Amino acid sequence: MLTRLDAIHHLLRIGLVTPAELLDGTVTVHESIGRNHMVRVERSDAPSFTLKQPKDADAPDAMTMWTEAAIFWLTANDAEFGRLAHWLPRYHHYQESNKLLTIEYVTSADSLMSKLIAGPVAPALLREVGRAFALLHGAVSRGSAAQPSRRLFRSDIPWVLTLGSAEARFMPGNPTASAVLGEILRRPDVVAALARARAEWRTDHVIHGDAKGANVLILDDGSIRIIDWEIAALGDGLWDVAGMVHSLLLPNPLMPQEPVAVLQARATPWVEALCGGYVESGMAVRAGDWRETVVRLAGARILQTCLEAVHYGGPMPQALPSLLAVAFELLVRPEAWKGGWRWAA
Repeated sequence: MLTRLDAIHHLLRIGLVTPAELLDGTVTVHESIGRNHMVRVERSDAPSFTLKQPKDADAPDAMTMWTEAAIFWLTANDAEFGRLAHWLPRYHHYQESNKLLTIEYVTSADSLMSKLIAGPVAPALLREVGRAFALLHGAVSRGSAAQPSRRLFRSDIPWVLTLGSAEARFMPGNPTASAVLGEILRRPDVVAALARARAEWRTDHVIHGDAKGANVLILDDGSIRIIDWEIAALGDGLWDVAGMVHSLLLPNPLMPQEPVAVLQARATPWVEALCGGYVESGMAVRAGDWRETVVRLAGARILQTCLEAVHYGGPMPQALPSLLAVAFELLVRPEAWKGGWRWAA
């Protein structure tokens, strides 16, 4: 497992820090353990670094680190993906043998999620997020379509959309998760909505796969960085848009939620800016009513949040009923809610 000392030795070996910096006391090191083991190496007057490594480098899901490393490497070395470099932390190094990724640590930044919870956010920030995802789903996806880099990414439908089908992949990890899954599957209208989402799914774009407020950093100068690309894949770009809509509707998904109409009204300036930036950047949104698709997928993203939380022993139960109510409403009646926002197209 990666330690602070390991991180320093690694940075010394690849020439990103010097012995003199260690001796003069300008380097500080912090570590944290979540899904991955992370070490943050900060320098007071020079670029800082984040080192990420799976807790078990031999586990099957450690491949997600390779996926994230591929995205960062491409932004630094591929002309098409290089268009994204402005919106990602800088790539420095990847050691395949230990699945150890080294990227820029973005200082003086806070997550969009934290800022939304704290108070109002300037819509211009969301317009910039929309532009970034439009570039990923548009020019980058088109430009890389015939390139070998395209083969680096798996093509897979999100597991939450498989609920109620023969291909369902979610396995409840405890009685609470089983009860929530049972409540979902007892709703024929919800199962039908998920089936429709599966039928509409596309694999046209390179997608982030986990777009949400927690994965967008807002810097002090107002610029943004998009982080945590571990489940990037070939898929439907509207899944990323829906993930951001989910975060704008529910900045803090651990708290009991108000009715959809209240949530929608509060999120209006942010959602309109997000979608405005997405469409106005030249993103050719597919034929049909893509607005309904985004609302439906936002409901699915909220449903996924509920199941992940109870599966891993997280929040609720106080927040769970209201979260499920919001998810069901968006999933089943997207046509009733799409008109609450101006979508810029």
